[in-house]
Amino acid sequence: MLSMKKKFTFIRQVGTVLALIGVLFSYAMFQGGFVSWFLFYSFLPFGLCALVIAAYPLRRIQVTRTIASSSYYAGETLTVTISLHLPFFVPLAYVMVEENWPLALQQPGQNRAVPLFWRKTYSCTYAVSHLPRGEHVFSAIRVTMTDWIGLVTKETSFPIEDAIIVYPRYVEMKYQKIAFPLDQGGATSSIPLHRDMTMAVGVREYVQGDRFSWIHWKASARKNELMTKEFEERQSDDIVVVLDRTPTPLFEELVTFTASFLRAAIKKGVQTGLISVGSERSIFPVRNGEAHLQQLFYHLAKTACDSLQPFARTIQQEITQWPPSVSVSYVTSKLTKETAACLSDFAAKNRRGTVFLIKRDEHGVANEERDLVEQLRRKGIMTIITTPERFANALVGGE
Repeated sequence: MLSMKKKFTFIRQVGTVLALIGVLFSYAMFQGGFVSWFLFYSFLPFGLCALVIAAYPLRRIQVTRTIASSSYYAGETLTVTISLHLPFFVPLAYVMVEENWPLALQQPGQNRAVPLFWRKTYSCTYAVSHLPRGEHVFSAIRVTMTDWIGLVTKETSFPIEDAIIVYPRYVEMKYQKIAFPLDQGGATSSIPLHRDMTMAVGVREYVQGDRFSWIHWKASARKNELMTKEFEERQSDDIVVVLDRTPTPLFEELVTFTASFLRAAIKKGVQTGLISVGSERSIFPVRNGEAHLQQLFYHLAKTACDSLQPFARTIQQEITQWPPSVSVSYVTSKLTKETAACLSDFAAKNRRGTVFLIKRDEHGVANEERDLVEQLRRKGIMTIITTPERFANALVGGE
């Protein structure tokens, strides 16, 4: 339907040019005199130019798009150069170049009228500042050609595809292992813990194979039978970050903090993983190295706040699949009763973690959230409230 409409428009435009030439020629022939022939000869070059453009093989124009880099970070500036090379000369006033921009990059005034005049080649440069996070695909370039007085307009689209990836913005974060309470109401400790360090958390009946050094003599004397200390493996330096992908206006801040945290930990040599559950489930095991960091950043570049289930349910489903030795950090913008209850249940099983509550400013914390923060802290769960201005020092000091 659209093609037929274009053909009809093209035939109408060519017919108009031919009709104007015929009318002026007839007028000059019948009227005679200087004025009538002057009008005919004055219009003739423009009319012939319009007919040449109507017959011009627009598809033979060589169009190229040049992008300086295929990867950027959010907030940077993208520069795109489009070059045109005409197969042969035609007297054009200009050619309109229209970039088929990705939806997220569309900005007003991005179409350009390229003043070719008497040249066969020309290039123009576009700039898009403040790039948004994500993967953006340029699919086509539309070229529109017209004559000097706009009688004939001809256009075509060139399917030229290029893609760029815009990684999340990050801040240089000072990494430090989070201090955690040793017990409810006790002091805090920030000493590095390893898998081979254990601590007694209770007593149980002696079973064959228990070491002699594990016997709890006082409990054995009270029970009048051998009792053994029950040990639990302490936290290691390994970290897994759980990103809350429930819909929130602060999701870009969550992604920026998560990217900064992951980068700081991996640069420090810490084995780090990521749990990101939304419309798709993305789990990254604890690893280290630049390749792993690049993989995490690529995921964060494309992720969205599209989770259909509450954050508490994500925590319940995912955390139990990780060994207790891994330290868990939760990144969210809203603390709910369900989330606090879930984390408290984990703390009761000696599986504590760290909650990073991201707010736009210090006044963004609701009274209910402050009560839940204190409740979690009493359970031994470190909770840090931070804002974008304080991301750099979030690990060495929080509210």
